[in-house]
Amino acid sequence: MRRYWPYAAVTAVLAVLVAVWAIPHLGDASPSTRVWVEGDELLGVSLATHVDSLAAQVLLLAAGVGLLVQIYSTAYLANHPRYRSYALIIVLFLLGMIAVVVADDLFVLLVGWEVMGLCSYLLIGHEWETPLARSGAAKAFLMTRVADLGLLVAILVIGQTYGTYRISEVLAQGPKNATAIGLLVLIAVIGKSAQFPLHTWLPDAMPGPTPITALIHAATMVAAGVYLIARLLPILSASTLVMVLLAVVAAITMLLGAVFALAQNDLKRALAWSTVSQLAFMFAALATGDADAGTDHLLSHGAFKALLFLGCGCLMHAVGSSALSAMGGLRGRLPVTFWTMTIGFAALAGVVPTVGFFTKDGVLDALHRAGDGEGPLPGGWAYAVLGVALLTSLLTAMYATRLWLTTFFGAPVEGHEAPRTMTVPLVLLAAATLALSIGQPLHLGIGVLSTVISAAGISLVVWLWHSGGSAEILVPLLPVERRLDAPYARWLPALVGSSARAVVELDRDAVDAYPRASAALAERASQALGLVQSRNVQRYATVIAAGVIVLTAAAVIWT
Repeated sequence: MRRYWPYAAVTAVLAVLVAVWAIPHLGDASPSTRVWVEGDELLGVSLATHVDSLAAQVLLLAAGVGLLVQIYSTAYLANHPRYRSYALIIVLFLLGMIAVVVADDLFVLLVGWEVMGLCSYLLIGHEWETPLARSGAAKAFLMTRVADLGLLVAILVIGQTYGTYRISEVLAQGPKNATAIGLLVLIAVIGKSAQFPLHTWLPDAMPGPTPITALIHAATMVAAGVYLIARLLPILSASTLVMVLLAVVAAITMLLGAVFALAQNDLKRALAWSTVSQLAFMFAALATGDADAGTDHLLSHGAFKALLFLGCGCLMHAVGSSALSAMGGLRGRLPVTFWTMTIGFAALAGVVPTVGFFTKDGVLDALHRAGDGEGPLPGGWAYAVLGVALLTSLLTAMYATRLWLTTFFGAPVEGHEAPRTMTVPLVLLAAATLALSIGQPLHLGIGVLSTVISAAGISLVVWLWHSGGSAEILVPLLPVERRLDAPYARWLPALVGSSARAVVELDRDAVDAYPRASAALAERASQALGLVQSRNVQRYATVIAAGVIVLTAAAVIWT
């Protein structure tokens, strides 16, 4: 294990540098924008950074979780033959996220955005010997790359509309062409942050190592989409259509994710669906124009979701599987994991005094205020999304309680606590999940309502558990989950199949005609030249002599 610590040390140095850079900007009302390299006249791409309070918080989240993941991995992946590449890709992953957060030039942001996509592909497919890892990595790469085309086109449209690619200069000019830009950005973040209908790649990314799932789900990759919407919100909020579409996508995704999280029989996959649902909460808040509510939930979710995924890794280390059927009664054998994950599940369910309660309360309050006419989202849509969010809160409390009971209670199974290198990060994240609630605003009416709803969900599952009933409430829906990819696997190929065949025929019969003709001409020329290649030296000498005579005669005649 000792030979793995240099990689953690590199990440620690990076985290310290990020902290030195970011901490002075916490709560800073005046952001810092600095141009390091001016763009030339051809491309106009500048190496410029922009750090404000939001960027500083996201930087600290990414660097902190990244460092804990590296430390955790030294034990979790001990003796793994490809640990070196794994650790270095994590560092590159963090650099990509840092570029997205601090970039003031949209093309630099795009580079960081794509670097994260590449790193996620490599890390999800780290165990490339297994078919599930290969297919999960390919699915994530393809779905997010298709969506990323929206960001590329959006950048080009922004450049044409504003005459600049600098985000600070774009925001200074105010909203222009907001609907077109917003729709294109929305396509990009739907793919990157796993929202409906491009959401299925995230649950299928679970074959990757558990520490990296914590990094992807908590502090990088999927968080980048939320951050981008929050950064460009002054422009996007000028379009009612974009805000309504964002709210509708969020409503569908949060409910869908919660339903399938409740139906899962695998802890890791249930947490993945939970991430899909919680990201939708953030987008719902952003759809109301309240960037603070959305990003506050992003930060709190980063802490408790990293805690839950790393705790899942400790459970897998103990029992050798993430299947719920392999767990039970582990609270006595894994006390540190039990108490820290209890805090994580409480935050997920929105239980006081965890930070999850306060930030979820902020999201619900933002929707309630939007329903009263505050913000860019029409009131009717806001109240509809609020109703879906309250239902999702109930389901979230139910599946969080079910996972907690199934894992730590019931018939005991054999297991042992993970080494301190794995449990210390859990303790730190659990402390952060409680400490981040300090100073959070409380909206009393919404807070009481959400508490009652969470208590109802928790009580229902506990009652079913103790009465001998089945806590597997929605497990029969699992076959439905496996059919979610039908549009991509069957319908889309059927729709575009004829067009694809036409393109192939055009390429074969029209485009390829030119290289085929060139090749045929070259072959004929080669054959003609081959006629004089007789390999007879006397014939060559005769031809040369005849040529000299002809040239001499021609020279005499013409002179």
